Amino acid sequence: MKLNRIPVVFILVLQFLSCMRKDEVLSTDPSDRLEFSEDTVFFDTLFSSVGSITKRLLVYNPGKNKIRISSVTLAGGSNSAYSVIVNGLNGPSISDIDIRGNDSIYVLVKVLIDPSNQDLPFLVSDSILFYTNTNRQKVLLSAYGQDAHFFGKESIACDAVWVNDKPYVLYDTLQVNTGCTLTIQPGCKIYFHTAAALNVRGTLIAQGSSSEPLLFASDKLSKTAQDDRGQWGGLIFQSSSSGNVISWATIRNSSTAIKLFPVIDADTIAELSLDHTFLLHASVRLIDAQEVDLAGSNLVLSDCPKALLKHTAGCGVWKHCTFANYSSGFFREETNLVLGSNMGSLKMYVLNSILWGDKSNEVTANNTPSLSLQSCIWRSAYMGTNTNVITSNPLFSKPSAFDFSLTAGSSAIDLCTGVGVPDDIAAGNRDSTPDAGAYEFK
Repeated sequence: MKLNRIPVVFILVLQFLSCMRKDEVLSTDPSDRLEFSEDTVFFDTLFSSVGSITKRLLVYNPGKNKIRISSVTLAGGSNSAYSVIVNGLNGPSISDIDIRGNDSIYVLVKVLIDPSNQDLPFLVSDSILFYTNTNRQKVLLSAYGQDAHFFGKESIACDAVWVNDKPYVLYDTLQVNTGCTLTIQPGCKIYFHTAAALNVRGTLIAQGSSSEPLLFASDKLSKTAQDDRGQWGGLIFQSSSSGNVISWATIRNSSTAIKLFPVIDADTIAELSLDHTFLLHASVRLIDAQEVDLAGSNLVLSDCPKALLKHTAGCGVWKHCTFANYSSGFFREETNLVLGSNMGSLKMYVLNSILWGDKSNEVTANNTPSLSLQSCIWRSAYMGTNTNVITSNPLFSKPSAFDFSLTAGSSAIDLCTGVGVPDDIAAGNRDSTPDAGAYEFK
């Protein structure tokens, strides 16, 4: 009799299973994945004092069977500025949440911000990790941190003026339209989120001062990140752009710091003039100029795997500049200067400057560009026409720390005659026999 009961129990189990709705049958198939109402939860409320805000994220199961989320976890863990609430449960990690087929749940995301905390980044970022059936899916979280002016992917108001009241943060590419001017006043600090850039179709007038220099840098604020390369997209000048000026500034941490597209005209008036500016720590090049006219004085360019300056055609005038590059955690793919091309002619004038690095030849010359040198230290056999050019080591103070001031005994000291540059990059006066490079020896 006991044996006869087994088929009966089996039949009852089958009947029970056949009665289950498909949306209640648990899927173990890795191809069954979640969908989300957005891939980034962005908190665009700017707090002037300590505050919090909550947003909702819809998590949807598009399949016919139930999915079990084994874990909903904040990547930042207990140190995160964010918290999540699922089915009334709050924490940095919540386990075993079921979503029926063709159904959804809400995840509440809360962020707590103290904008007066100077250690807080301008954009506070984290992510929520969802684990299902060996899958890991991610939703990004981003909120304004410190009090600042924030810009996304947009065009700035025509003829805008940025004053030094609080930092400027670009979390996407900002455009200066054709015919418009962006003026940046002394002391402003402009920070760029990952891959963000300033795209100039009009004119950029960015003028700092010796006491209030400008800063263009990554929004990663830690001291260890200050020398990082490739953190943002750089300053981009389109063919419609002209009359640009950058002075008393530091531009660091970009992919290419300054990129200029061709400007076809008959004059040699500089489309971009630079002075008293440090260009440092790029992942590609520092200046990448196509057919365009440039002028620079009191510049320091250093630390990138490709050229410090690539200039294909046009006119370039460089006075009291220091071009110095050394292999520092990367393989140097190009010489310091890459000059000329087959697409046009280049005329380049270098006065009272230093070109140095750890390559025996620091110039690549294409199509024999016109080069005129006067009173320079020059590490290359390509010298064009030249006067008072020497090839001895300039004896920088500490190039490994990007300090290119001169030490006693440097052949750059008193090498030059005046060319209308009365001070150096550190605002020190130049004497009647000025030193080569951006620094006057003290």
